[in-house]
Amino acid sequence: MSSEPEQLRSPSVWSVLFRHPAFLGAVIGILAAFSQALLISAGGPEAYGFCVACHTRDLVNGMTNIVTHTNLALAAISKNAILPVMSVVGVLIGGYLAARQYREHKIRKGTIREYAIYFVAGILVLNLAMIFGGCPYRAALRTGYGDLNAIAFIVAMAAGVILGAFLMLKRAEKEDG
Repeated sequence: MSSEPEQLRSPSVWSVLFRHPAFLGAVIGILAAFSQALLISAGGPEAYGFCVACHTRDLVNGMTNIVTHTNLALAAISKNAILPVMSVVGVLIGGYLAARQYREHKIRKGTIREYAIYFVAGILVLNLAMIFGGCPYRAALRTGYGDLNAIAFIVAMAAGVILGAFLMLKRAEKEDG
C-alpha cells in the first residue's frame, strides 16, 4: 500500500477542469471578449478581438509595408501600432508547443500534389474569409452585435466542418483497410 495521500494519486479537480474542452472554450471566449473590449477602447474596429483572417492580413500587409515601403490596407488599430499584430504567430507557436508537449506532433509525408492542394486551399480559405467575414471568432463576435448573416455563416461553417470530418474519416478508413 502506498503512503501517498489520496489527493496526490488521483488527478485534482482543477487538473481535470483545465483539460475539459467546455471549460477551455469558456476561457477562450472570455479572453476574446476581454481583448475585444481592449481593442475597441484603443480605437480598433468592432469584431476584431481575435480574428484569424484579419490578423493574418494585417500581419502580412504590415510586414510588406515595412519591407517594401508600400501602403497596403490595414485595420485602423494596426496602422497606429508600432508592430504588426502577432496573435496568429502566437497561436501557431502555442499550438506547436502543445502538440510537442503531448506528443501529438507528427510530420505527415505527402506528394507534391497534396502540398499544392493544401497551399491553394489555404489561400482560398483565407481570401474567402476576408470576403465574407469568415473567421469563426469574428462571426461569433458579429453574432453578439446582432448580425444575422453571421449566424447563417456559423451554421454553414459547422456543416462544412462536419462534412470535412466525415470525408477525412472515410479517407482514414480506406487507408487502414
